[in-house]
Amino acid sequence: MEKENYDIFVSYRRTSYDTANLIAVKLRHAGYKVFFDVDTLTAGKFNEQLLEVIKGCKDFVLVLPEGALDRCHDEGDWIRREVMCAIENNKNIIPVMLDGFSWPKEFPQGMEELPNYQAVAAVNREYFDMSIQRLQSYLKSKPQSQWGKKIAIALAVLLVLTGIGFGVVWHIVDVTCESIGTRESAGMNTMSLVESDRRDLQEALSAFYSAMDEAKDEQQRKKAEKALLKANDAVKKNLASYRKAFPAPEFKFNSVESYILAYYNIKQEELNAYTITYENLYDTLEGICRSVDEMVKEGAYTPIEQTQLNLNISCLGHFLNSFYYGYLGEMSLLPKSARKAHFGLARKWIQFPNGTPLDLSQEEYEGFQMKEMAMCEEEINNSQK
Repeated sequence: MEKENYDIFVSYRRTSYDTANLIAVKLRHAGYKVFFDVDTLTAGKFNEQLLEVIKGCKDFVLVLPEGALDRCHDEGDWIRREVMCAIENNKNIIPVMLDGFSWPKEFPQGMEELPNYQAVAAVNREYFDMSIQRLQSYLKSKPQSQWGKKIAIALAVLLVLTGIGFGVVWHIVDVTCESIGTRESAGMNTMSLVESDRRDLQEALSAFYSAMDEAKDEQQRKKAEKALLKANDAVKKNLASYRKAFPAPEFKFNSVESYILAYYNIKQEELNAYTITYENLYDTLEGICRSVDEMVKEGAYTPIEQTQLNLNISCLGHFLNSFYYGYLGEMSLLPKSARKAHFGLARKWIQFPNGTPLDLSQEEYEGFQMKEMAMCEEEINNSQK
């Protein structure tokens, strides 16, 4: 086998193949050289190749589904052998904990330090991309430079458009980029309305819990319930009108437009993620509204119910802020001529951290996103103490 160097080794149980493969694909799209055994190994001594690749990587991503470490007491288990190789060679180990996984009470010999490594929770498909961003922040490897790719794509654009003329070329560039900027800005404007409704419902919930604590009789409790349901209904009505008036933007491009996007390092998968996340943020607030209705209907005002609702609505605020920072990252890649809609709308977005400029690096925007996710995780951890 011709020796090739990799940045990251992905270790996984076969039960978590789909998720491990998705992690590998997303890291490759981000510019990392990833070893994923099914599609990377060639013929040869399979076992020896795996361990040699681990020794050559900087990062070791360990995907952990439910019961992932149960068989690691067996010294011949391959996950154990991969992990031990990574530990013995001082690799940067990043456990990715999937839904249902928990650390065992008794660790296999030599693997006791695994919980001390920086880990990523990837239990929710809706926020999987945010988990990937957090994973990237823990990597020691650096993505490959995109400049060579940019130059090649620029030449391709010119070749495709040779017969059209440079005036028309730049017109197509302006129209394509402005179209993206306008659609993303319009979507962010709608999310600012969603954030306003989230805050209104959060305030209504806080007022409701205070009123219930102070209520002296059934009449006062009913009055508090009525006020909460009124605020909740207003949010539901607004969300329904937003969905109808401002559906999730779609981004479809022909081959020439795709070349232009690639030149500016704007990825189709990131635009697709924008659309999916846009819908998920709607869905999440609607789900919170349903939880409020069910809580009042069942009279379930226990501390556990209160904590869960407060966490859901608070973390949604962090998710919206993270979405905003991701949007700024996308806008910063576009030429200034494509940001007209942003500057026309952004001054009204007082709900978001509106002082963030558009001239930061992608790493800085991702850092802001990670900070929001870390605050959400901290709130969840504090609620469990």
